[in-house]
Amino acid sequence: MCHLERKTFAVIGAGPKGIAVAVKAKVLEEFGFIVDRVILIEKQGVAAHWSGDFGYTNGEMKLGTPPEKDIVFPLETNVGNEALNTRIHQRLLHFTWTSFLVHTHRYTDWVDRGRHAPCHKLWALYLQWVAEQLAPEVSIVSEEVVQIDLTSDSKRWELTLQESTKNKRLIEADRLMLTGPGKPRVNFIRGNPGSLPPSTYDLESFWDAFKMKTFSTSGRLAIIGTGENAASALLALSQYAPHLQVDVISPRGFLFSRAENYYENQVFSQPEKNGWSTLEITDRLDFIKRTDLSVFSLHAMTILNEQIRHRIIPGRVVSLKHDGHAISLNLAYHQKTFTRIYDQAILATGFDQVATLKSLLTPMAQKVLVRALSAPLNQQIIASKIQPDLSVQDMQPYLHLPMLAGLMQGPGFANLSCLGLLSDRVMSHFARKQAKNLKEIIPYRLEAKR
Repeated sequence: MCHLERKTFAVIGAGPKGIAVAVKAKVLEEFGFIVDRVILIEKQGVAAHWSGDFGYTNGEMKLGTPPEKDIVFPLETNVGNEALNTRIHQRLLHFTWTSFLVHTHRYTDWVDRGRHAPCHKLWALYLQWVAEQLAPEVSIVSEEVVQIDLTSDSKRWELTLQESTKNKRLIEADRLMLTGPGKPRVNFIRGNPGSLPPSTYDLESFWDAFKMKTFSTSGRLAIIGTGENAASALLALSQYAPHLQVDVISPRGFLFSRAENYYENQVFSQPEKNGWSTLEITDRLDFIKRTDLSVFSLHAMTILNEQIRHRIIPGRVVSLKHDGHAISLNLAYHQKTFTRIYDQAILATGFDQVATLKSLLTPMAQKVLVRALSAPLNQQIIASKIQPDLSVQDMQPYLHLPMLAGLMQGPGFANLSCLGLLSDRVMSHFARKQAKNLKEIIPYRLEAKR
């Protein structure tokens, strides 16, 4: 196997998905497999958007999924050799949430307190603890990807990284994966599409204002959206601004809680074993909508059930504009339109990863992707083309988009429900090819040293 050429795999984002893929690559290499050299690229560092210092949280919100669904859950590995799979699983146990608690002397307290959901800041510490163990096999680059192009022969990706306002450099990769939610959907905003009207916040600017205590604690507020990000904002404001009048704008007129039972949970963890790919597309869409999109976690709903300071307003936002004094929302519901006036608005409307992709891809790279899709670039079309390894069908070089993999491959790939399975889908394909030629079990390098 030594004759195989080692390739480069660039991952934009050093959050749970990126760290999970990096761990699987490191462990496979420890067992002697020749795997891609993983480069994690994140401007603010590992787990920055979970720490509370950046992104869509203040760090104090509770994790919406059980922490045991960590970066190696479920322990799924398929390198084509059952004995090796077992040995690899044993090694992966060193990177679990429980292992982190033991190594940082938090395990006993966590158990005695009832195995509570950790806050985002503690989850970030877990991811950072794992990241510290990845060197030297995995590189973590604290720079920003400002452009994605293809090399002149179109066989590799060419990424432009920016370290500061002046310094830029290029790196090449054979495979590319985008993580993270993408850009917020704000197509209903009137005026300059590149900026938000006064007193209007996307999730990132809201949490900045919340942390700096510049968010107004009085008046009328509209939260547009009914997903977990809307729930987090509502929970935070219930303590920070108890006298704020809050309306939650819901397209369906209700707040729904996330399904939390064995039958739904196992579909997220083990989509193959539950026949996900055999279901009709309409049934898959219905399952995702009912269990994962526009739903509040049970933790959030339990707290909000005791509060009476918010209302649910049925309607879909058609337009939002600021007239210099207040925010005017034009809403549509059941073939009727009406207007409501607010002092502030939070846009928790979901994300569009394709918009992020378009903003980074050069025209040439977009053209190649369109040719692979045989269709325009939009989220629905790309989602329908995601393959088992979470890459876009017929796209060369490989482009992995796990955030869009829910429809075709399973609902857990877009969130934190099956990070271990995600990493196996992305990393173990080439390992299986190598395992076919094995004469004996590959020794675990660190084990051999002892």
